[in-house]
Amino acid sequence: MARQVEGAHHGAGMHVDGRPRRNAVLLLHFTVFLWGWTGILGKWIDQGALQIVYIRCVIACAGLFVVTLWMRRSLSPRTPDLGRYLLTGLIILAHWATFYLAIKVGSASVAVACLSTSTFFTAMITPYWTKQRVSGFELALGVVIIGALLLIFGLETHYREGILLGTLSALLSAWFNVVNGRLVQRGDAMRIGFYELLSALVVIGFFLAWKGELPLPIWKMPTHDMIGHLILGIVCTTFAFTAGIHVLKQLSPFTVILTVNLEPVYTILIALFLWPSSERMHPGSYLGIVLILGCISLNGWWQRRINAKAMKPRPLAQG
Repeated sequence: MARQVEGAHHGAGMHVDGRPRRNAVLLLHFTVFLWGWTGILGKWIDQGALQIVYIRCVIACAGLFVVTLWMRRSLSPRTPDLGRYLLTGLIILAHWATFYLAIKVGSASVAVACLSTSTFFTAMITPYWTKQRVSGFELALGVVIIGALLLIFGLETHYREGILLGTLSALLSAWFNVVNGRLVQRGDAMRIGFYELLSALVVIGFFLAWKGELPLPIWKMPTHDMIGHLILGIVCTTFAFTAGIHVLKQLSPFTVILTVNLEPVYTILIALFLWPSSERMHPGSYLGIVLILGCISLNGWWQRRINAKAMKPRPLAQG
């Protein structure tokens, strides 16, 4: 998909065909900035990780339902991919649950730093779906990323459980991004998002009800938590989640997950500003984060170089 879009940039149609992709890139960066606040809100809201995920799903599903009615879009379940939507929703549920657990047992900075490894996992997962060979270059960068993660793991000894949960969350994030990259090519982004989140909501709702740990209705919560949940559910999920799926119509899953790795930068800077004492990490850990982001940037440069070579016109054969 990325090659097809980039290939359209050549010739007279450059300004027409390039605009949707440019707009998608801008929307993606704004969406990632909003996602950078999810970790902050996860620490700020004074509730358990699973309760946060449950309320996030409730608000997001309600928000998507209202938006689709307003835009007169269909939420009909009559699609051959419905089962895939519901299963992908369980992956998203596991991703969110492990992410907020990582914040609660560790810190917001550590949790989002581990999310940077999602690019490595994407590079490993994508060939399975596209039937392509794994790149040796990406494998080499993956080794460096894992080494940087081990450096953080060795230095942040009191956050090791959070690091493991954050890394698992990154794997799950890469998985559902790759799957959504294929689903969105033949389905509506809002319908996909609605049924994925509805699936997550039903499963975690039944689980919390069985445990007797369902949270209070949002209007009965302290104002502090109510505001946090509304921002998380409406702005950082209903809008950002739909936008994140929508941009996959113009951008490849790898480009999306590459940009998503700016999320830890936003979160770490905001967390250090709000909680300078509890969010500060060992200086060596920041070196590990820089190594991870450096590998991601290098890989992005490498991918653009490969795509540019692939789009070069070949000389006509002499006959």
